[in-house]
Amino acid sequence: MSFQTKNFKTKILSASIAAIFLQQSGIALAQEEGDAVEEIVVSGFRAAAKDAIGIKRSAASVVDAISATDIGKLPDATITDSLQRVPGIQITRSGGEGVGINIRGNGNVTSTLNGEQMLSAGSITTVIPDFADISSTMVSGMEVYKSAEAKNVVSGLAGTVNLKTNRPFLIKDGLTAVAKAEGAQGALGKKTNGTFSGFLGYNNEGEFGATLNVTKGTSYLADYWNGSAGGNAGYWSGWRFMASEANAFAAKPTDINGDGDFNDKIYTYQGHQAGNRFIERDRTGINGSVQYKINDSFVLTGDAFYTKLDEHLYQAAFVADQAWTGVTGWVTPDSGSLIEHEDIEHLRNPDPATPGLITQVNSGNFYTTQSGLWQARSITAQSMTTATNREALNTNIELAFDNGGPITGKVRWLHGKAVNDSQNSIVDSKLSNGQTNDEKYHPATGQPEFANPWANPWGYGGLVATMPDGTPVPSALTQIPVHISYAGGKQVWQLPSTGLPIVAADGTVSTVDEMLGSNINRYSAKSSNVTGTDTNADLNIFRLDSNYAFDTALFDTVSSIDFGVRRGERNVNKEGWIGGLLKTNAYGDAFVARWEDTASSAPLTGESYIDPISFNDLNAKGMIKGISDFYGTKGLGTIYFVDPKAMDNPLAWQDSVYGKHLQVADAANLYKINDVTTSVYLQANIEHDVLGMPLSGNIGMRYIKTVYTIDQSVVSDDDTAVFGGRTYLLGPGMAKPAKETITAVNEYDDFLPAVNLSLDLADDQKLRFAYTKSIGTNNTDQLGGGLVVNRVLTCNVKDKNGVAVACATGGNQNGNPALLPYRQNNLDLSYEWYFSDNGLLSVGLFWVQGLTETKSVPVVRTDIKDSDGVVRGYVPGEGFTGGVKIQSQISEEKKGSPSKGLEIGYKQAFDFLPGFLSGFGLDANVTYSPTDGSDIDYYGDATPGYRNSKYQTNLALWYEKDGLQARIAHNYRSKMYMGSTIETSYYFALYQKPTNYIDASLSYEFYENVTAAIQMTNITQEHQEIYNQWESNTDSNFYNERRTSVSLQVKF
Repeated sequence: MSFQTKNFKTKILSASIAAIFLQQSGIALAQEEGDAVEEIVVSGFRAAAKDAIGIKRSAASVVDAISATDIGKLPDATITDSLQRVPGIQITRSGGEGVGINIRGNGNVTSTLNGEQMLSAGSITTVIPDFADISSTMVSGMEVYKSAEAKNVVSGLAGTVNLKTNRPFLIKDGLTAVAKAEGAQGALGKKTNGTFSGFLGYNNEGEFGATLNVTKGTSYLADYWNGSAGGNAGYWSGWRFMASEANAFAAKPTDINGDGDFNDKIYTYQGHQAGNRFIERDRTGINGSVQYKINDSFVLTGDAFYTKLDEHLYQAAFVADQAWTGVTGWVTPDSGSLIEHEDIEHLRNPDPATPGLITQVNSGNFYTTQSGLWQARSITAQSMTTATNREALNTNIELAFDNGGPITGKVRWLHGKAVNDSQNSIVDSKLSNGQTNDEKYHPATGQPEFANPWANPWGYGGLVATMPDGTPVPSALTQIPVHISYAGGKQVWQLPSTGLPIVAADGTVSTVDEMLGSNINRYSAKSSNVTGTDTNADLNIFRLDSNYAFDTALFDTVSSIDFGVRRGERNVNKEGWIGGLLKTNAYGDAFVARWEDTASSAPLTGESYIDPISFNDLNAKGMIKGISDFYGTKGLGTIYFVDPKAMDNPLAWQDSVYGKHLQVADAANLYKINDVTTSVYLQANIEHDVLGMPLSGNIGMRYIKTVYTIDQSVVSDDDTAVFGGRTYLLGPGMAKPAKETITAVNEYDDFLPAVNLSLDLADDQKLRFAYTKSIGTNNTDQLGGGLVVNRVLTCNVKDKNGVAVACATGGNQNGNPALLPYRQNNLDLSYEWYFSDNGLLSVGLFWVQGLTETKSVPVVRTDIKDSDGVVRGYVPGEGFTGGVKIQSQISEEKKGSPSKGLEIGYKQAFDFLPGFLSGFGLDANVTYSPTDGSDIDYYGDATPGYRNSKYQTNLALWYEKDGLQARIAHNYRSKMYMGSTIETSYYFALYQKPTNYIDASLSYEFYENVTAAIQMTNITQEHQEIYNQWESNTDSNFYNERRTSVSLQVKF
């Protein structure tokens, strides 16, 4: 995959406007550079801590900062891992690396680059920042803005993370050069990766300067996964069963737990899996700046920031499941394994006048189990490869004016573009032959059925299904018994090894004694498919900022006024696609199919269009790999898979095995969005005395006008599609194409006040207060996701040619162009004590209230056309109403329940201690952030906010003296809410258990400007355990590795 060059507009994005720390006037996202600035000479933990403390102290709003310990060196391995050390920030991980963040439990966070909006390839369509594609060597620090000033026209709902880069006028005069080589290896992956970076900067005494930073590195990350099957790892739970004794088993009713009644239920998963999974990342980063002092009044600055990430996720998973069929004969719980709960369901109130839920406690018991004999209908060796290409370029040109007079200003133009393309190939290779779930291979019309009709003719047949007491099920059902338990933090399998049925080509049945999965001859690549998404975006911004400083404070209070205008335009284009295999049926009709499946049938004629594919054939082509490495899992031995790395290029691999594919547009995932924002701000900067104590800060107002133009696709209801001028039948699994595009315009105006006040209680103590009203956009999928319309012929309408018209009667809308943005009120009150240059104690309270509520309801739309292009709005039984009900997400202005919390931070260098002890320092913080979400759990209690933990702590102990630097850091998060699952009228909350991560580093400057270092992340190999409602009810586990890196850095 290469950088996107499709037929999309390539406007340009932005990078820049540095948030620079000026010793005299503090920081601001629109800070001017006309004055002399403090040179960046930060080196070491002590200097970085001092710099971060200085930034916070001088800030005009509520800010926390992370400073690099050296050029190209953050305190932690990644940008996100460093950000987790900031009070109030919580992170999510991918492959053990930090990628996403939230602030105070809210993921609607804006990321900026040097003070202005940036396009990040990892978050084109989402509002949650994803820094996986940005190497940590590219930034000099980060600032986290928890309250906004009026002039911060680019800020998120919950806050803003500003990435800073090294500009030439901020480094020492003369030439600065840094080169670094690093090698890293994981304790589980055992593969050594390298990263090389270099920085070159020149500053000609503030007259002219240039910097260039280049980085190239790879990582190979263990991300083992086991647990429930059918879900999306770390996002939603696997497919579940809730089996009632009254009607879920073949012999109805059945007393599963032997308590003498039939009113109990058992809740567990339809399948289980153990996955060998690795993530390979190849990062390239290039960024640089040029600055030129035209004269004493003007400084010209240009920036470019380029990132590229090629990522491959390789997964091989052994799966035993029910093949998405009914639950009959599905599980026999081990003795004593059933865990009893009350049977509580939440029924919808039938009275429309009082909508909501009614809680009902039933007489029976509700059980979960984590240990038992699963009577599997399907045994699968699933291979999956996801290949992702992310690429982004952000540029900035700015001209700053400062002639020493009262007016200063800056004009800038920013341009950016970003691409995020992905392809995903999945192969379900079967060990079972298909008998257990009645999957057969169908010869072409007119040919006799085979004596061995099963979809995998080489696989294992089924054994007779049994009831929990061991008696045979009174039907033809068969199964493969697999025992699975979750004991001692491990997933433990017991696979059958005797009496396994095998059906020969002539139909005769024999049995073999061999461990299930140990014989490569039993495998067949039965089913496969490929999908993908191509997403790109561009951004153009023009901005003018100015400041007028009064010689004498206005009203003895206002020292200066900031004012400015900004116009930004963003275009987002998303094209989801499905790989369509081109085939013809027995009649010669062309069709296109998604499922490359031995048991799938051609449209109209019914024959199989994919022949069975044995592993022996694929093995001869080098496409098969035996894997026994399932960390966190016991009992599997060696299982054979289509090698995920053979599918490195997913679409090309599919073409090579199955034949040519079309990339057929997925209409439900196809849209274009144009987003134009116009902003004006006015801000008064104040300085005053209150009872003899200096008061400073700002009061201002932002006005933002937003206009969205959204092209949304409507899914056709046809059974055919035209590609390249030829008509194709839609075969198995193929989504219906887009029929038309609906263009909608959504515009709104916002006036956003901002108040930031700081009272100096003493020279070393501050009391801060901040109030801001903030706004956050929706994910673009929520706005532009496709529309699926249901149409019927029963409306008795014909077009002008006498052809029956299909009338629209309803549908589902994945995206709603009319959604309101998220808005909220934010209050901060904090106390800060700067008891030394390297010492800080801070205590902060925050209060947040959401002002927008989003929910799913049927919406009547008057722009939905019938098949002849006419809007009628047919409602069966009522006639033509002019409107069609579309199930959709809607939003309304509504105050939510406030959430509040506490942040405590402490930083200190112990340089006042004698001798060796003077090298120590400490950085610690605690965050308490309880939130109430809109979901409920099993008991009807409100769940926390999505991906929020109520408690988080950070503790970092560092040492720096005589060229030696060492640091050990610990991060704790309490349980994290990950969403809800609903089974009929039963509600379950999904959580991740508390986690503890420990990282450490050690470096020594053994020659002047030559430093060797070693760094270890996740020293204890902490894993993430996700459970469904009850801690005893494990849903899945993720196992990441301890990684060790060694590096050598040389500076000139």
